[in-house]
Amino acid sequence: MGSPPSSRAPGFGLVEVMVGVTVALFIVLAIHRVVIASEATRRNAQSDADAQQVAQFALSRLAFDLANAGAGIVTAARMLDGCPVTADFSAITRPIAVVISDGGTADAPDSVVVRYAVSMSGGLPARFATAAPSGAPFALRVVAGFTAGAQIIVSDRRGNCARATVTATRGPATGTLDVDHDIVAVDMPGDAAAIDLGSSARTVATRYDVAAGTLRTTDLQGGDAPNPLISSVVNFKLQYGLDTSGDGAIDTWAAATSASGAGDWSSSAVLRAPAATLARVKALRVGIIVRGEQFDRTATRAFDWVMFDCDAADRRSCPGRLAGSIPASARGGWHYRVYETVVPLRNLLWNRL
Repeated sequence: MGSPPSSRAPGFGLVEVMVGVTVALFIVLAIHRVVIASEATRRNAQSDADAQQVAQFALSRLAFDLANAGAGIVTAARMLDGCPVTADFSAITRPIAVVISDGGTADAPDSVVVRYAVSMSGGLPARFATAAPSGAPFALRVVAGFTAGAQIIVSDRRGNCARATVTATRGPATGTLDVDHDIVAVDMPGDAAAIDLGSSARTVATRYDVAAGTLRTTDLQGGDAPNPLISSVVNFKLQYGLDTSGDGAIDTWAAATSASGAGDWSSSAVLRAPAATLARVKALRVGIIVRGEQFDRTATRAFDWVMFDCDAADRRSCPGRLAGSIPASARGGWHYRVYETVVPLRNLLWNRL
């Protein structure tokens, strides 16, 4: 005879069920922690990517203007060298391509003004054919450029300079172009010269600065209000790249201060500097600190940053090196990134004085 059938029903007992539930809870907890860590990593990576995009846009926009700095101006630098000093960029006549204003400390953003013009004559000086008394048209030895609406600068090469708008032209006849203008009180001798800056819409004098975490542009030529360019900009620093030996190569970097270690490069000194000094500037380097858009509650330590570093054994000897810190109390759970670039000033390089 076979064994009698068992009276025990197949399945799991209470102990087995409780063990299974406990194991499942541990697995769910582990998966939850992995998901949380993965999401935090994703947010941090997205924050860094956002900061990089902000910096790339800001630097590319600034680099475009800096690369064009001095166009239509530096070719006549010697002629404009003695023009009066002014900080009014809507009326300036000196051959100033770029001016940095220092923020005062490493943590305070700088600002920069960039100037250039686009004209048919390329900024080449046009000689006067005859003297021009006050209010009289200019008879210029030129056959191109100087169209109605163009901005012009005239100089007698002795320090008397004026800026005006062309109202009409006639000619050219016998090699000269008669130019009507809106200058009233200026007499120009026969050896004077004029520069065509092109139409007012193509004459650029733009200031870049930072206010309330926003990088702004201001059209100083048109007198416009500041225009927000991009937000999340924490700091913005610039320095001049100088050729101190005259060989065309950058030898050192100088901040826009009177105690830069390479002479006085404060904004007031640059505005009155002779053309030979201005020609020493071959490039600008730009540093920017941007903030990511993703909040991170684990970012509680101070953010220590360095700009314009070098590989010297003693890093404190690096020309123009800047360092600072965003303390933990001010960091607020945000990620920050530092980006730098160097922009050669092509017009100053190509038009050596």
